[in-house]
Amino acid sequence: MRRLLATALLSATLAAACGSVGQDQSATTTQSPAATRTNDVLVLGSAAGTSVIDAHGRLVADLGQVIGAPGWTVAFASDVDSAGNTAVRVIDARTGKTMRTTQLGGRWTPVAAYGNGPSGLSPNGRWLALADPRPDRTAFEVIDTNGSVQPKRLEIPGRYAFDAISDDGESLFLVERMDGTKYRVRVADVRSGQLMPGSVIDIKQVATTADENGVMNGSYTTATPGPSGEWYFSVYQHPTQGPYIHALNTHTRIAECILDLPTFGKAGAVEMAKQPFWSLALGEQQSMARLYAVNGALGQVALVDPYEIKVKQSATFKVPAPVPGPAAFVPKSGAAVSPDGYRLYALGEKGIFLIDTTNLSLRATFAQGAAFRGLAVSPDNATLYALAADGNSVAVLDARTGRPATTLGLASSADSIAVQKP
Repeated sequence: MRRLLATALLSATLAAACGSVGQDQSATTTQSPAATRTNDVLVLGSAAGTSVIDAHGRLVADLGQVIGAPGWTVAFASDVDSAGNTAVRVIDARTGKTMRTTQLGGRWTPVAAYGNGPSGLSPNGRWLALADPRPDRTAFEVIDTNGSVQPKRLEIPGRYAFDAISDDGESLFLVERMDGTKYRVRVADVRSGQLMPGSVIDIKQVATTADENGVMNGSYTTATPGPSGEWYFSVYQHPTQGPYIHALNTHTRIAECILDLPTFGKAGAVEMAKQPFWSLALGEQQSMARLYAVNGALGQVALVDPYEIKVKQSATFKVPAPVPGPAAFVPKSGAAVSPDGYRLYALGEKGIFLIDTTNLSLRATFAQGAAFRGLAVSPDNATLYALAADGNSVAVLDARTGRPATTLGLASSADSIAVQKP
């Protein structure tokens, strides 16, 4: 299982650079009469770094290469000095100013390269795992970003990669990569520093997604934490069966596999090629959390109960015929739920699909001829932000009608987008 920090969150950019504030991004803005005033603040990420801009395209803060906490009001950077020691900075993402620094002996870096992989941050944003970059060992530093607990160093025999960390900071989940797409999930107890015996698997699915030794089979696509941070959901593609959801309980250290996504067990060449368009989005409707798995390239959507860990409803919706061959680009945030919980937006190879969450029916298709790689919805339900597939502009749309309001031209290309929490 791989981590990406919440669909509501921006996929993390990594390493560190000093923040700067108030510079002119020189973005260009094309505005229609439909444009409305807004106080929204956007967070745009790329391998080069993360920038914060206002709804008119003006730069608010240049955060450099950072890991974003939930809501993107706080970010974390790791700097290695000339002596080979590491400073972990807690940054106010609204201003770019460093609020607190933790010093670590030795070189410690973010757990993965920039991308859809894990950020190293717990769902609640309190615990951050950094890795020893040397290839001949597995070691981690677990840092309390609140600063109230001293960092904990773990040295694990063998070769493992970070998968997830629990909200209480007690369980560090690791991936042991095997041949091809095979892997095992293990857990290290942070308090004792010991790797626990056995693998974390769904014993009900032995011979389907895992063997008797806990070896699972699949390629990671996307992930999001559940409503309380207890469960962590990842979409994997089994090499012959198609997509499934791996649900990891970070509190009890167990896993369950959700196999009844619409195409599991009957995925053909087209379904396998469009696997990167599977996205997870967590929403809330009438105080009840709802998890959606959606693929806008295939016109498939499933409602997952994040408490019962099962699909409650699935549906298809009309989309253009998929383009043959692999996906031309990989969305970073390919789905978003409106804050009121009644609208699900999903990206396909072209267009934005608006799905009614009460019955999973297609209500409208926005920007039918355009391709996008990321979506974010304003806190007031009114505005939809769509990052172009080439990363060079942001389309600003009326979230209810899809009517274009503004296009923000970006001075530098981005590949992920989020709205900063007010």
